Amino acid sequence: MKARLTLIGVLAIASIAVTLLALSAGGINPAAAEGEGGQIGLDASYNGQEIEAAAGKRLVITLESNPTTGFGWQLSEPIDEGLLALIESRYEPGENAQQGMVGAGGSEVWTFETLATGETTISMEYSRPWEGGEEAVETFEITVIIK
Repeated sequence: MKARLTLIGVLAIASIAVTLLALSAGGINPAAAEGEGGQIGLDASYNGQEIEAAAGKRLVITLESNPTTGFGWQLSEPIDEGLLALIESRYEPGENAQQGMVGAGGSEVWTFETLATGETTISMEYSRPWEGGEEAVETFEITVIIK
């Protein structure tokens, strides 16, 4: 029984150590998925991270959204137009919305193109922009290192 408890303790400590190591690594996320045509797909899980991309790549950020609530994603800070270009921003209804379910949400898809070597930030907020708006209920920010 004592050996079993010792093994459980060792496994628990190892699990904590691995988790702390992963969290402390933070920094640049090389795992951003590069898809077709050299696009780099990002979602809410990349919030707060640094992303590396070569000049000329497209960053496609997909974030959950439900415009029927009046909320939507907006840039909270202007982008550095010398380093990034906003190609498009569009809403894609989710599966339930496509089936006619009232009030069902989907995703907003923001596409940026990297233009030149440097470092910049994309900062966004999910808020109601009309009539003075409601404070942001969510934020999304990534640092883009363009090589």
